[in-house]
Amino acid sequence: MHEGLIIAASGGVKQQAKMDVLANNLANLNNAGFKSDGLVFREIYPPFEEDPNADASKNASLPPNESNRNVAYVAVDNLYTDHSQGVFHNTGNPLDLALDGEGFFEVDTPQGPRYTRNGYFRLDTAGNLVTQDGNYVLDSQKQKIVIAPNSGQIDIASSGIISVGNGLANQTLATIRFIKFEDPQVLAKEGNGLYKLMDNEVEPQATDETEIRQGFLERSNVNSIEEMTNMITAIRAFEAYQKVIQSLDEADDHAVNSIGRVV
Repeated sequence: MHEGLIIAASGGVKQQAKMDVLANNLANLNNAGFKSDGLVFREIYPPFEEDPNADASKNASLPPNESNRNVAYVAVDNLYTDHSQGVFHNTGNPLDLALDGEGFFEVDTPQGPRYTRNGYFRLDTAGNLVTQDGNYVLDSQKQKIVIAPNSGQIDIASSGIISVGNGLANQTLATIRFIKFEDPQVLAKEGNGLYKLMDNEVEPQATDETEIRQGFLERSNVNSIEEMTNMITAIRAFEAYQKVIQSLDEADDHAVNSIGRVV
């Protein structure tokens, strides 16, 4: 098989991977607190190391050490998450919370502690402050936050202090826990707006630079126009690789059936 076919296929597969990432970003455009993902490509030159992670980019027709060293393949160098802040949407719901600044809410799930920017909270039947999936929002002591029914107006200060009452004798209940990481890339997405800490040696850090905005939700930071533009670019690149494969296949067919024909 012509090595050019494998090179073009390598590029096409990576553009397909890019399309998957872009499609996921657009699918979560309206999800509160969602952060967009991106891919970083790089070129790799043979001979390749015997690493199973590079199998998708290797020359399938030649042993790695026999591949042409003057050609380059495409590899995915990194999948990253853009943690820049999204714009705020005013909902007026006292249990809708947005983080103004870097950081995450900490919630307790059946799988252990998780972190989220999605402040679309509610009260369950027991009065616990939970996410829409029923995960418990934790306070500064890593305990559940309980707000008794009919306890009055719920006020949440920018520092996260929760108080209830009718204005004359408000009662302070708890302080919402929100933390940050020196490098947010130690977190991995787990679905439903949750992040899992991948390095157990990394400790969450308290932050006094982030504030809570009550009655607001943070929209996703996905730029729909930019994502659509990137998607069109990826489609055009994929089509270009297809044309290269088609041209090389036609050239091989011509060489076999025409040039090599015995007259």
